[in-house]
Amino acid sequence: MRNIIIKDLITDDKYFSFRAAILVILLGVAIRLFCFQYTYIVNPDGVLYIHQARAIYYGLWDSILSCSLGFLSNYSILIVGFYKIFGDWVVAAKSVSFIFGSVTLILLYLLLGRFFNDNITLLITLVFALMPDFVDRCADVVRGPVYWFWLVLGLYLFITQIEKRNYLYLLLSSLCFLMASWARIEAILFILVSFIYLVCVKQDKKIQKITIFVIPVVFISLFSITALTIFNKNIPDLYRTHEITTKFFAPLNEYKTLNVSLAELMNQNLEGTLPHFLHKARNLIWLIALGTLMKGFVGAYFYPFLLIFIIGLHRIWTKIKEDRRVLYLTLSAGLSLILLYLHVMHTWTMFNRFFIIFIIPSSVVLGFGMEKIINFLQTRFTLKPPVALFVVSLLILCFALPKNLKPREMDKLVFKEIGELIGRREGNHSEIEVATSLHSLRWTSFYANLNYRGAPCPQKYNDFEAIVGGSYKEFVGNLKKGGIQYFLWEERHWPIKRFDFIKSQDPKDFVTIGRWSHPDTGRLILFEVI
Repeated sequence: MRNIIIKDLITDDKYFSFRAAILVILLGVAIRLFCFQYTYIVNPDGVLYIHQARAIYYGLWDSILSCSLGFLSNYSILIVGFYKIFGDWVVAAKSVSFIFGSVTLILLYLLLGRFFNDNITLLITLVFALMPDFVDRCADVVRGPVYWFWLVLGLYLFITQIEKRNYLYLLLSSLCFLMASWARIEAILFILVSFIYLVCVKQDKKIQKITIFVIPVVFISLFSITALTIFNKNIPDLYRTHEITTKFFAPLNEYKTLNVSLAELMNQNLEGTLPHFLHKARNLIWLIALGTLMKGFVGAYFYPFLLIFIIGLHRIWTKIKEDRRVLYLTLSAGLSLILLYLHVMHTWTMFNRFFIIFIIPSSVVLGFGMEKIINFLQTRFTLKPPVALFVVSLLILCFALPKNLKPREMDKLVFKEIGELIGRREGNHSEIEVATSLHSLRWTSFYANLNYRGAPCPQKYNDFEAIVGGSYKEFVGNLKKGGIQYFLWEERHWPIKRFDFIKSQDPKDFVTIGRWSHPDTGRLILFEVI
């Protein structure tokens, strides 16, 4: 009987979509595995999460929040669990991202399957399998993939309960959103959106649904407050709850501050057209922020996939009126875009990975666009559905594969090499203190101490110029006072208008260990401090 079922799954035409889905997901996993293997160095933020995991593993509780991270995420805890399997901190941290990011593809397939037929679901899953930002983050040491996993699972459960009115799904979706928020605090937006949906949309047993949904939020909040109070921990700092209110009010304060600064600059004795530009810019800060947001949006979606999204926009209003599930996802996507705009106004920084909070709930728009493309191919060129599916799949592969099948960060191997050289010279019996510019400090210090059985902070200072001081003598004194054993000199990151270290260097104070170069830093020279 089992052999017959397996044979049917492999050969029977009615299981074609099942086989195709497996192939798409396996392709996504294979590309992520390639990226995992050919990402040559840990991203700068990643070393902080590994430090936090090491502090947990070795029971150094006071060190968990002492190294540039003032919060604890579930990602760091997962790294500890994976370390017990792999015995390698870097492999463990990257494996968490790889596994959670890969499983998210399966959840996206299931979520999209609630809205579209098998062919459209396959094509959109293929888009997510090849979307560059989704692939790259699965090879980095970041919280993103853990956050995606819980977010998509929460959306799937909430959408399913809209269809089936299942209270268990509603309860579990709330728990999933809480887990996603623990990974990245902005996911708390989906708790708010879900609550708004339950309150505002007409439905049966509204009070019961609202109560069931908020029970996990209330219970976990009370439990966390009680536990943290007992252990005398700072609740807002640990869970970043202060950022929720800050995100709404800080942009306005930043807008006012920037407006005043531009006015002061405009009133200075400037030449040319710059005063006129500053006058216009001062009154169009909101528009510059919008342009920054749109630029990031285009880059995050990847240009060919952005076209599919744009094509799908024309159907969104009709679908909102027809389907409450689309209303829920559209509300989520719209509020996430507002949140991203507030983030730009607050920090004036925007990275592609931030747009995942918008891309996931707006995935239905990609589906509408893909339906339009498939219908066009079938009517305009009289293609049969399997042929149209093959043509679109081939185009997606041709555009996206070259973008993904590239080694990443190979040029930065030099910093890993320097750190490992220091580690080999000193052994791993005690913590090794390294000084260099903030550009490479985390990498150099992290790899130097990677095999040490403890949790040394890879960035113990935030002001390299304070260590350099005002003279060569003061610099040497600061190094020795801080117990610094190695100093990495970087040609382009040595503080401007300070003494010339290379000319001032005394062989009695430093021994040259090695020389390298990098496009970002220029010459690199590693010294041992005597």
